Parts: sequence; structure tokens; C-alpha cells
Amino acid sequence: GDGDDGDDGNGNDSGNGDDATTKKVVIDTKRMQEALAEGIQAVSFYGGASLGSRTMLDALYPALEAFQKYDSNDSGDGGGGGGRCCWESVMTAATRGAEGTATMTSANAGRSNYLSEDVLTGTPDPGAFAVSLVFKAVWEALR
Repeated sequence: GDGDDGDDGNGNDSGNGDDATTKKVVIDTKRMQEALAEGIQAVSFYGGASLGSRTMLDALYPALEAFQKYDSNDSGDGGGGGGRCCWESVMTAATRGAEGTATMTSANAGRSNYLSEDVLTGTPDPGAFAVSLVFKAVWEALR
């Protein structure tokens, strides 16, 4: 292409063209639920972790549960469908899950598995904390 249609000349769309073939992907609550569920399953399968293992899953599971409380067809004005209230609940659930890892005295998976109880106590799991920060950033961007 000539660069005006988003084509890089090799048949690849750069995504910034204005032609009718450019598609927008909408990530709604249903897709987020599916993505989180698949991510949780993969982390659990490959890492051997589960809820309560003091890993990122301790923030991901509550986030997924918060998403599942909302109807994906909701317009968002009542708190569902990816609206701000839905994301606030998801962020809050993930944050509480991450904070809960600070009281866990042992880790059954992840890098924290190699640390002693005295080091773990009072410190949230870094992976769970990172997950909570991602959900907080999304919520803040939507406010």
C-alpha cells in the first residue's frame, strides 16, 4: 500500500488506517471474565498454584468473582457491563485478595515459596500486588 490505508506494503494492517476493513475489538465484561478464567487456569496448571498459595491467583480469583457478579449485557449505568462500578468492585476485590496474602505465613508456589515465614509475614505477595495495581489503573482510567 501507499501508507494511507494502514497497510505497511507487505499486506499487514498497521491498525491506524481509516479504511472499512479496520476492526475495533470491544472487550466487555464477558470477554474479561473469559480472559481471566483462562489466565487463572493457565497459571494454576503451569505454576501448580491455587487460591491460597500466596501468588497472583489470590488477587485474580476475587477479581474474576467480582466480574461474575455483573450481567455482561448491563449498560454500565447500574454497575455492570464493564461500567465504572463494576471495575471499582473488581479493583477492590483484587486489592483485598492481594492484601490478604500479607497474613499468609507460607507460600506453596511462586517465588515466595523460597522465603521464610519471618520474611513473608506482613508483606503482600508481589504478584498479587501487581495484579491489584493493574486493576486499579484500569479503574482510574475509567473514572
